[in-house]
Amino acid sequence: MRGITLTAALGLSLVLAGCSDDGADEAVTPAATEEGTTEGTGDAGAEETDTTGGTADAAAAPMDDEVCVDFFQSGAVQLADRAETDRQMLDDAQVGDPASYGEISLLSQRIEDLVEDASTDQAQLLERINAPFVEVRDAVLDDPDQTVSDAEITVPEVDTTDSAAAQEEFLSSCTS
Repeated sequence: MRGITLTAALGLSLVLAGCSDDGADEAVTPAATEEGTTEGTGDAGAEETDTTGGTADAAAAPMDDEVCVDFFQSGAVQLADRAETDRQMLDDAQVGDPASYGEISLLSQRIEDLVEDASTDQAQLLERINAPFVEVRDAVLDDPDQTVSDAEITVPEVDTTDSAAAQEEFLSSCTS
């Protein structure tokens, strides 16, 4: 009985350690871009230019609004960073397998969850940010010739420029 209790306690401590968000897994690692430069994939407080033309410091500025915090500052990988990455995947036509499609679908759902808690102006911006992801998700789900578990998924070509512009507007509204 003593061995079972010790094992259970050790197992529980491992589970709790795995669930903690102590930031240990948020190391900054450079990611190579097509132009041969690098951009940070971690620490939102770094003084680096992001792919939308702003600075990462703007997103690190104090935000009082919960929806803004949830989009720009919550989690090890913020929704804003995921949106930028996923737009780039769409622009580069790198979405064609279940994993990349799943990332876009999950991001779309997370943004839709934020819309529910957002003010009218925020909701409009979030819907514009989310538009290309919803378009891809719906196109795949509505296509009778493919499933989300197919080895190769065909997604439509979508314009992501308004989504990026809306994200900049949202950042500006959250930091002003």
